[in-house]
Amino acid sequence: MLYSKVFLRLHWGFSIVNPTTKAKFAFYLPPPTTLVGALSYYKFRGKDSVSIGKSFGSPAYKLDGVRATAKLLSYGTYIEDIVRNVVNLFQGKKTDKGIPRRLNPKYRFNVIPTGKVYSPNGMLVAVYITSTLTKEELEKMSWGITRIGCKECLVSVEDVEIGEAQKVSGVVETSYYFPATVKIVEGEEFVTCTTFWDKEVYVWGKKVNPITYALPLLITYPLTSVEVKVEATESYKVGDEYVVFA
Repeated sequence: MLYSKVFLRLHWGFSIVNPTTKAKFAFYLPPPTTLVGALSYYKFRGKDSVSIGKSFGSPAYKLDGVRATAKLLSYGTYIEDIVRNVVNLFQGKKTDKGIPRRLNPKYRFNVIPTGKVYSPNGMLVAVYITSTLTKEELEKMSWGITRIGCKECLVSVEDVEIGEAQKVSGVVETSYYFPATVKIVEGEEFVTCTTFWDKEVYVWGKKVNPITYALPLLITYPLTSVEVKVEATESYKVGDEYVVFA
């Protein structure tokens, strides 16, 4: 089992919002699917979609067996800007003078508060665990990350650490997010929960399964990751740190 620890210098921060809701609140940290999508860019550059069975979806779906988590190594703050967004897909079956709102240009756009984590020159650390990529592939793809989330969320890879991930269980300390089903031994007051998705989110139009994650964070100002102690059944030692998946 290999791991890659990628140190990402944020240009201004990042904005990763829930695509299924009209309200564009942002996540405090990039979901695993976003991190794997960023990793896939080097291998699938120029491809926006690939064939997945009888459907289409993100090329990141092809990176089967890659797991990811992240932490904010620097300080940041959560803010919301007013942004003009396309909202006609949220109009439902309502009509205006006999014309469905979804088809009426009058209801195509709206001004929506959109969240982001603002951390100029900040540092985000992403960890990838895989048994399907070679060391050379993993290293090249890690150095090939250019953004996290939307196209404006540019990052610069400052360092990549590649090594053998040692599987361990028991009580460990971690500052990376983990599934909320993991028992927290110490530091529960610093944990906030949020909902991410499984890999089916990569397939266009497919129903996804929500997964609740625990984020060890100070969510007041300043926003930053903190270390908590958990009882893990599946964790990996990556360098001098631990990442937890169960």
